[in-house]
Amino acid sequence: MANLTTFQISEIAKDTYVINEAGMSAMFVVKGSDRALLIDCGVGMTDLKAVVAMVTDLPYDVVITHGHLDHIGGAAQYEEVYIHKADADTLQAIPYDDLADYVENLGKMGAYDVYHCSPTDIRRSDKVSKALDLHEGMTFDLGGRILEVIETPGHTPGSCSLIDKKERILFSGDACNVNTLCLGCSVNTLLKGLDNIKSREADFDRNFNGHVGYAGMPLVSSMPETVLDDAIHICETILDGTADIVEVDGLFGRKSMAVMYGAVRVCIDPQRLIDDGEAPAR
Repeated sequence: MANLTTFQISEIAKDTYVINEAGMSAMFVVKGSDRALLIDCGVGMTDLKAVVAMVTDLPYDVVITHGHLDHIGGAAQYEEVYIHKADADTLQAIPYDDLADYVENLGKMGAYDVYHCSPTDIRRSDKVSKALDLHEGMTFDLGGRILEVIETPGHTPGSCSLIDKKERILFSGDACNVNTLCLGCSVNTLLKGLDNIKSREADFDRNFNGHVGYAGMPLVSSMPETVLDDAIHICETILDGTADIVEVDGLFGRKSMAVMYGAVRVCIDPQRLIDDGEAPAR
């Protein structure tokens, strides 16, 4: 397979593009008639402004679906970004070694076989973007196209997704995919987030997560249609005590406890099924 540069751009719908940053993370550019929207900022291996300029010359806002380093690493290239208040404290100068470890791990998982990339491509910066509030019901009017924010906590406390009714796409970040990690929140919180997506399922047909073309995978596709219902079923069985919780190899070889059903694996902290004082999702 021929090697690519540190990014690959694919069109997934009219005026809708995914930027695969060397298999590390996926970003999306959504265009209207007046403005555009950049969803997530990757690990910071690319000159994001230059890459976005390849698909649009419209003014645009930047939205962060959640505050993990593989989605905010490039945020410092922008003066301000939208992020939920529960994850806003992650907008800080990320230690280079943490990003380098992430890149090296994904590289060994297959990215190095496909992309010309290495930890030396990470753009170092001490800048910290201004955090603008992202919240449930917020909309971005791009001109003839509106994206709506829904809160989908579980992967992180402040995880958010965006719904594009015009192209019927859910941009879910890491909130609802085939390998859902619920390690920093309770399973009950994850179920609440998934239920919020379920309540809006009439508004979308495809769910694009934040890792299209993960590592060296040559895929540009949405999540399987059963992902949402499978993930909800897993949470329900964990909470009612009927799930088969097993030890699995988690991210980068770390052991995790998980439940599998259908197309989905949900990794959990068995000590955080429902947090003290948290209202049950059901």
